Amino acid sequence: MKIKVILPVITKEFIDPTLEEVEKFASKGTEINAECIEYGTASIECKYDEMLDAPGIIKVAEKAQSEGFDGVIIDCFGDPALEAVREKLDIPVVGPGRVSMLYAADLAHRFSIVTVLENLLAILENRVMEVGLGSKLASVRSVDIPVLDIMNIEKLTAALVDESIKAIEEDGAHAIILGCTGFLGVVDNLRDALKKKGYEVPVIYPVAVAVKYLETLISLNLAQGKRTYMPPPKKERNILERL
Repeated sequence: MKIKVILPVITKEFIDPTLEEVEKFASKGTEINAECIEYGTASIECKYDEMLDAPGIIKVAEKAQSEGFDGVIIDCFGDPALEAVREKLDIPVVGPGRVSMLYAADLAHRFSIVTVLENLLAILENRVMEVGLGSKLASVRSVDIPVLDIMNIEKLTAALVDESIKAIEEDGAHAIILGCTGFLGVVDNLRDALKKKGYEVPVIYPVAVAVKYLETLISLNLAQGKRTYMPPPKKERNILERL
């Protein structure tokens, strides 16, 4: 099977490390291709960024289907343009945030999300409500590190451990979701650090669950339902032609 990973930002430096990380979790024989959008923002940390990046996401997604890809992952925890792309495409489209919440809700009584900045707290809380899992949410917390500054693994891990412990002890979380697909290479460090401190809780890594979930959908010949994600009505639309 062929999977297209859309990096919904213009930062091409993210392509190689993302591709390397995604391939760790892909099954043997799964072909992975990663691509940034051409016009938009360097990272996504607010609704304003999401709106600016949405046309580029849709354009790359439509191209992926026309090129014969079997499924698409929008590689951002906020799942930007997910509903729009699902309306347009027939192949399965997966958002890491939505899937991570579903996994966490199944594995634990309540979960917390630890993300990058405070800007995203209300956005992600609302996202959990939209998915229908509001009663399962313990909290959304942030490490106060911008996406473009999360390459310091030691600093990031320390912040994630600190906020995860607060989520467990103060908020009542029974599982932790890493709330950014840019948190590459830290999930094992976080799990080990929590376990050493006596917290044996599931730690959900959105990159991994998105890949495995999409592979499952493709192998079972499943995709988003068209009674829910109905195709857009025919009319003139010229924005993608101008990108």
